[in-house]
Amino acid sequence: ELKKKGLFNLPRLAESHPEVLLCRLREICLAATSEVTNLRSMVSCAAIVTLGELFAILKKDMDSEADEVATVLLPMVWNSPEFIQKAACQSLGMMVENVTPARAMTVLMDRGVK
Repeated sequence: ELKKKGLFNLPRLAESHPEVLLCRLREICLAATSEVTNLRSMVSCAAIVTLGELFAILKKDMDSEADEVATVLLPMVWNSPEFIQKAACQSLGMMVENVTPARAMTVLMDRGVK
């Protein structure tokens, strides 16, 4: 429950005080991506949704994190329960819509092939 709350609050913080997150964005994204594979499906889903929201809020500032996020989200699209698959697809869509087009294409081609 605490992990879900923390993940839920990250996008709220990004909306109101993005400068706080941007200085430690790498660490925050690593922490969120590590929860994507959490055995508790609700925590996993919360992490996936949080990553998508961070892409929507921080936009091109998330370019540098797209590779790591795609690496953990792509397997969730085909190896998970339906609600996790749906959340992963939505988050990947948010990534594609908000990072630079060249970055999105490179990441998806590179990670999708692997």
